Amino acid sequence: MSKKISQEIIKFTQQLVKIPSQNGIDPEKDIVKLIAKKLKSFGFSPKIIGPSKHPSVICFLKKPNAKKVIWLESCIDTVPIGDLKKWKYLPFKGVIKGNKMYGRGVADSKIAIVIFSYLARELWKNPEFKGNIFLGFDADEQSGNFTGFKQILKYAPKTDICILGYQGIKEISIGSRGWLRLKLTLFGKSAHTGIRYKKGVNAIHKMQKAIDALLNLSFLKQKEKFFEYGSSLNISLIKGGIAINVVPDKCEAIVDVRTLPSQKPKQILEEITQGLKEIKKKDKDFNFKIEVFQTQDAFLTNPDYPFLKVLKKEAQKILKREVPFVTSGGGSVGNLISEKDIPILNGFGCKCGNIHAPNEWINISDIPKVFKIYQETLIEFTKK
Repeated sequence: MSKKISQEIIKFTQQLVKIPSQNGIDPEKDIVKLIAKKLKSFGFSPKIIGPSKHPSVICFLKKPNAKKVIWLESCIDTVPIGDLKKWKYLPFKGVIKGNKMYGRGVADSKIAIVIFSYLARELWKNPEFKGNIFLGFDADEQSGNFTGFKQILKYAPKTDICILGYQGIKEISIGSRGWLRLKLTLFGKSAHTGIRYKKGVNAIHKMQKAIDALLNLSFLKQKEKFFEYGSSLNISLIKGGIAINVVPDKCEAIVDVRTLPSQKPKQILEEITQGLKEIKKKDKDFNFKIEVFQTQDAFLTNPDYPFLKVLKKEAQKILKREVPFVTSGGGSVGNLISEKDIPILNGFGCKCGNIHAPNEWINISDIPKVFKIYQETLIEFTKK
């Protein structure tokens, strides 16, 4: 990789960081226009899809006699900046200090958009590369709704590998946990908190019983290869009560469960429901309702899949150290892609830090190494 390409990648990443694309705050239309313009400057024919304020961009590059199809995917939107006072450098400037570039979305995942775009350009010019390339840069990923990505899925071809833009150079992520998200409501009976008789039924106190039971369910003790950290259950939000002197008659909790490949959301839901029914048997005033609003299976790409074996070999050769296969605790669009039986690289890239926090950064000195690893891997993979 030439120094010129590395400098161009850094410069264009800064340009993208300077365009806010905070989910729920900023429309993605301006940043999509800039990405499409860059792809056109490479001689490509990108297509902007989706709603006008929150579009995504795709680009399909076809070579005659291609043996493989490569899908490069990354999100356009970012999480909000939060408290500006906690940022050492302004979040929409792409400030460089030493080997680090700071800014909201620089690591998640604007650097990937740029690396993938330039990687596509260089591979396309290389006669040794025997593949087609599908570029997908999606809007509205950070909300968890994946609306932009679902639009991209309508255009995506059947591919031999999908490479996601999540960063990190120490490890190669080949899977992620699934999730089950639900609302648990406990019902009580209102009364004056100071009354001596007919004291009511406190729904918040009942929720305490429910939480204790949920945190001791058997599925939370399960572990699997590449998922040695197990599954998890978190009570993320609680809402209950209307006044300090009123016994609350309702308490709601948002529950976030992260699952392993062998754990299907339906089975976990059954275990949760049964655990709460056991409380009901002993407490006639324990009344609950469960509402599921999102589920997705976990996934794990076979570590013996040829692309992953070549990637690991090239990464270890260039980085001169062991680069293990791991999985990610959080979910990704990879969970949705896995339903299409497409092998997925969940994450590998530059060293980074403070993802979804103030002072997000990427190590720009890793760009040449990461670029070369991907370039050499994809050339070798598409030859076979």
